[in-house]
Amino acid sequence: MMGIAHSSKAGLVLILMLAVVGGCNGDSGPQPIDETVDACASCNMSVSDGPFAAELVQKDGEVLKFDDIGCLAGYLRKNDTDGAAYVRDFHSKEWLRADEAFFAESDLHTPMDSGIIAFREANRLQEFIRKENGAKETTWGEILRHARDEEAKH
Repeated sequence: MMGIAHSSKAGLVLILMLAVVGGCNGDSGPQPIDETVDACASCNMSVSDGPFAAELVQKDGEVLKFDDIGCLAGYLRKNDTDGAAYVRDFHSKEWLRADEAFFAESDLHTPMDSGIIAFREANRLQEFIRKENGAKETTWGEILRHARDEEAKH
């Protein structure tokens, strides 16, 4: 009987150790937003738990939070960092990798007035563009290029 109990404890310890080690390597994914304490890593404004929030999960596991997709792009423009960028789907607020999202530039008011909106599905993006006067499709690469172009002007 003691052998089984000891094996179970050893197995549990091994599982916990693997979870800790696994959590230290790679992309841990986006983290929940706490509106009472989270501030934008770019502009220092509070981060709302809404569809315009963005996060950068760095290789060391540190998660930087942003109030606007435009702030994330601006931060990436100014900082040499290695990590995964996440944005939220405009409709569901689910996190998705920025490099897998579909984007629109619009006149919609976002926290820092970038007007950048993210979508999980291309058909939802096209629906938004049809309904939102002046909205146009863009890509994550174009957003980053535009942020670099804006920096060069200053």
